[in-house]
Amino acid sequence: MRDKDKSDVRILVVDDEDYMREIVRRALEDAEFQVEEAADGAAAIGMIRQYPYDVIITDLRLPGVPGEKILQEALSIFPETIVIIMTGFGNIQTAVEAIRMGAYDYLPKPFQLDEMVMRVEKGLKERQLEQENTQLRSELQGKYQGANIVGNSSPMQQIYRMIGMVADKTSTVLITGETGTGKELIARAIHYGGSRKDQPMVSVNCGAIPANLLEDELFGHVKGAFTGAHMHRVGRFEQANHGTLFLDEVSNMPLDLQVKLLRVLQEKEFQKVGGTSNIKVDVRIIAATNGDLHERVRKGEFREDLYYRLNVIPIHILPLRQRREDVPLLTSHFLKKFCQEQNLPLKRVSHDAMKHLITCDWPGNIRQLENAVEMAVALSGDRELLDKTDFPTVASSLDEEQLFDAIDIPNDGVDFNTLVSELERRLILKSLRATGGNKKRAASLLKLKRTTFVEKFKRMGMEEEDSTQI
Repeated sequence: MRDKDKSDVRILVVDDEDYMREIVRRALEDAEFQVEEAADGAAAIGMIRQYPYDVIITDLRLPGVPGEKILQEALSIFPETIVIIMTGFGNIQTAVEAIRMGAYDYLPKPFQLDEMVMRVEKGLKERQLEQENTQLRSELQGKYQGANIVGNSSPMQQIYRMIGMVADKTSTVLITGETGTGKELIARAIHYGGSRKDQPMVSVNCGAIPANLLEDELFGHVKGAFTGAHMHRVGRFEQANHGTLFLDEVSNMPLDLQVKLLRVLQEKEFQKVGGTSNIKVDVRIIAATNGDLHERVRKGEFREDLYYRLNVIPIHILPLRQRREDVPLLTSHFLKKFCQEQNLPLKRVSHDAMKHLITCDWPGNIRQLENAVEMAVALSGDRELLDKTDFPTVASSLDEEQLFDAIDIPNDGVDFNTLVSELERRLILKSLRATGGNKKRAASLLKLKRTTFVEKFKRMGMEEEDSTQI
């Protein structure tokens, strides 16, 4: 957040200890924020109802109205309020529950004042970015008619930005991602978001058409080109002239046909099967694959020159298991879709069922989730609330409750920092074990940037030999 904006940020500090309120207020005012104070929960709620504060920093244990009530009241009035909980060591679990209720963060007492200011600034930056992303997503979804893209996670926001940057360009785009991640939807968003939106978008699944027929499918043929060719046939390239040609599963294209595709990309012209004249075309190419094209190039199964011709603007879609925060939004989208199709009142998903869906790995990605929701809607009868039993084919792979229930706190207590550090260390080791020591993939499993992962790895004194012994 820029310094000149800080004076517009209003922060409410709630604590029944005068000394604590004063030192927190001074630290925030030194950072150029506007700060107000409340000595108890009732006073805080009264102030919140009069003005929606940007940030609320509150103790959990307060006379009368507790901190949790302040959290609920603040978020009900202004859901974008950043609430930070101050708590003693004995209330850590309660603070964690507050996070689940919507609090942004918690500060275990005693804490460093500069750490508190840093978390406030971080929360404000994240909120600003989220607001910008939400606005951008709204604009893009309105712009890309028929694209039907759903997702508000950070990876999806990056894709929205990329779509916005490339839609009006003519450069070739290569979309990669696992089966069921929505590669064709991204391609449609690019087409309908650009200047070619009023021209045709033609799709070809290169993996679904036999190799000996794919050339004819793409380029067409002239009359008499082969037995049974009784008339001219217009191929997909001609159909897409002035528009977009979407080549799905391009990695399955035969090598001899790759040469001809490369020529079209270079020369902007081609010949029909059996023809001798060149046909000029103005076609934007968007290709997609669920395979590793770079690996196929290494094996000699895909031409390197064509790979670089296609990979001008790469867009990679992460699998659903790496952006689980999109599951609730996608589930809601599919519920509306199938309830409307089947003329049913809008159904809802219970908290436990949603938690179950979020913890699944979804090997079939969005397509698998869509099928699971369709089946649940179809088989749930008149019930409006779907529970976990309505998703019998979906297996959970991540049980956070079991993870935390396994942590026992003895009567004589534990060293919090030591426990958290050890948990972090074991998670890092476990991720490395799962990926055979590959740090990039291990970081992805933990949803960390690789640089952050490596930094933690080194900070814990874990040397290279540690990862090879796990």
